[in-house]
Formats: sequence, structure tokens, C-alpha cells
Amino acid sequence: MSKSLGFSGSSAQINPATWYMMNYLNGIDTTTVDNTNKNLAQTGYELSQTLNNRPDYIYSVDGSDEARQRMENATYNAYLDKLTPQFANQTADLETRLQNQGLAVGSEAYQRAMTDLQNSQNQALNQAAYNSVSAGQSAFNNSLSNSISAANFNNNARMLPVSEILSLISNSPSSMDIAKTKYSLMNNAFADQYQLQRQYDSDQAARLQNTIKTAASIYAASDKRFKENIHQVGTLFNGLPVYIFNYKNDKTPLIGLIAQDVEKLKPEAVIKDKDGYLYIRYDLAVK
Repeated sequence: MSKSLGFSGSSAQINPATWYMMNYLNGIDTTTVDNTNKNLAQTGYELSQTLNNRPDYIYSVDGSDEARQRMENATYNAYLDKLTPQFANQTADLETRLQNQGLAVGSEAYQRAMTDLQNSQNQALNQAAYNSVSAGQSAFNNSLSNSISAANFNNNARMLPVSEILSLISNSPSSMDIAKTKYSLMNNAFADQYQLQRQYDSDQAARLQNTIKTAASIYAASDKRFKENIHQVGTLFNGLPVYIFNYKNDKTPLIGLIAQDVEKLKPEAVIKDKDGYLYIRYDLAVK
């Protein structure tokens, strides 16, 4: 049955759900995911050193000018094949018509009529040239578009294995994920701890020297000899190990510190009773 969070001394009492979660997290093997991430990071680092010199990546493309010229010439020649006989027929028809009208070759009227025809034919040739250039540009644009599509396909294909790897490990936790979850669980326990009054077992409080009885409410009985079933579940930012344990006279699982560890790193946070047992001030120990 789940219990609300409570505290004995300055050790955070945890409910069964948190206890089982800690045990579950400790049993997860993250070796495969960690090694995969390590390999990806190493490959990414090596790739970053040679990005500008890798032939398997395409950074720029261009359309084919040869395709443009080929299309332009083909289009113009197609117009010429159509216009040349058409122009010849127009000229012959006009000459016949002018002669039937009695206009002599070389006369002003004759020459004016022939000039008008030539101007019309030149306009048709100019339009053919313009259409040929447009067709050539269109061919160049199509070539450029195809080159871009091919380059994008190549570069995207290069990313497919990485995307597949990331997808395969997306639902598997890494050691960093486990550490963050454990930190969150411990942080919540300690955050709740500082909101509640620190209380002590009467037998433990009696061990304090008379000179520190007034300080009993802020010192926790954290001597390793008071505890059992001790398992480390994390480390504080200042290097102190954090443990799950229970007191020998109480089977309730708790999270807290061991006084012997604190004495080595933060001796100012530790006091000793007349029997040699150690007690700690958590506010000084975690400072």
C-alpha cells in the first residue's frame, strides 16, 4: 500500500512506488544505447572534419549548358525547316501577283512590296530565334531541377542509416536518461524533506550529548551503524553519495546520506555523541 512521503530525521522516506522505480532503473542495461550514441558521436566528429572534402555529399549543382544549346539549336532548325519553303512560296506568289498587276521588276511599287514581305519574314525569323532561346532556357531549367532532385536524393540517402539508427533507439533509455530520472526522484524526495519538520527516534535522540540537545531537531542520526540494506542510488553535486536504506529498528525504506561519508568531505556538518555515533546537519552537508 502506497504511503505519503514522510521523514525520519533528515532522511527522506519514500513511498513504495518510488522505491520500486529506483530498483527498476538500477536494473536497466543501457550498454547498447550508450555504445550506439558513442559511435554516432564519433562518426559525427570525424565527418565534421572533412565536410568540404567529401565527394559523397553534393553541395552545389548546375544545369547542363550543353542541353540548353542542343535544345536551342534543335528548336531553331525546326522553325527553319518549316519557314524556308514557306518563305520561298510567299516570294514566288508575290512576284507572280506583281507581274500580273503590270509592275515591272525593280519599280518602286514592286520593290516596296518585296521589302514588306522580307520584313514580315524577318519578323518570323526573329520570333523563331526568341522561341528557340526560350526552349533552350526551359531545357536548362529542367536539367537544373533534375540535378537538384538527384543531389537531394543522394544527400537524403546518406542520412537514412542515421535516421534509422535514431529511430531504433528512440524508445530505449541511455545512461543519461536513467541518471536524469533518478536525479528527479531523489530531488523530489529531498525537496519534500525540507518542507517537513525533522523528527528523531527517541532512542537515537537520547544518544546526543547534553550539550547538543537544543540542536537535536536539526541533526540526523546518519551513522552507518544505525542502518541496513544500504544501496547507493546517486551522487550529490558536491560528490556525496546518496543511498536507499532502512534503520535497523524500522523497515521503512529511506533516501539519505551516510555520516561517515559526510565526515570525510564536510566535517563541519558532523557531530559525535558520547558513544561515538555520528549525526549530520543536512543543510551543511549539501551546501
